[in-house]
Amino acid sequence: MVRHAPPASLGLLLLCCLAPDAGARGTPLSVRLTSRGYEQLAHKRGVRVYRDSRARVPGIGAEGIFPMPPDVLLATLVDFRRHVGRIAHVAESRILKRQGQWQLVYQRLDLPLISDRDFTLWVRWGRDKQTRWVEFHAVPYGPATRRGVVRVRHHVGNWELRPIHNGKATLARYQVSIDLAGYLPGWMARSGAGKEIPALFAAISSLAAGTRPRACSTPRSRVAPPLRAR
Repeated sequence: MVRHAPPASLGLLLLCCLAPDAGARGTPLSVRLTSRGYEQLAHKRGVRVYRDSRARVPGIGAEGIFPMPPDVLLATLVDFRRHVGRIAHVAESRILKRQGQWQLVYQRLDLPLISDRDFTLWVRWGRDKQTRWVEFHAVPYGPATRRGVVRVRHHVGNWELRPIHNGKATLARYQVSIDLAGYLPGWMARSGAGKEIPALFAAISSLAAGTRPRACSTPRSRVAPPLRAR
């Protein structure tokens, strides 16, 4: 059951959702990640993976090329219902509310060796000239907490998609920062950083191969639309 915000907290909810986390927009593709303090971790399957260890919650950045146009890739990224069973560890993914170019999405992750994690993301998307983008961050809205599932409070990130090869392919940059909270062995936190990102790119590419660009439209403005509790 979806937990609705009471009137006293509605203002805070609106503030959280209409003013995305400062890290949601990330570093534009025109700027090298290494110039912003990122260090390259790996180069695998054509994907370069970077890590920024300066913040309390380290950030991961990745760059790669997808063999389809940005609109097709964007439609895949925001079609969260299709991610279950196709994106690693996504055990549940439900769209709680959608309006125009934003939506509230609840997800539960089935992770190895530790308890499941869950969160609700406020996601929005659009375009600036030829570049498509997706931004998301966790918000305190959605299903009530469940026994045995740890609620993630910090999860913020973005995708930037730029057409290449006459629009037939996409240069993509992904940036994300997530605090899995709860009990997490130190060795797992260190060894797992960025290792699954190339597989994520491959899974998204496979999904996008069967996606049509009509699945979502892309407005030119980044002005956030209003969000109202139902």
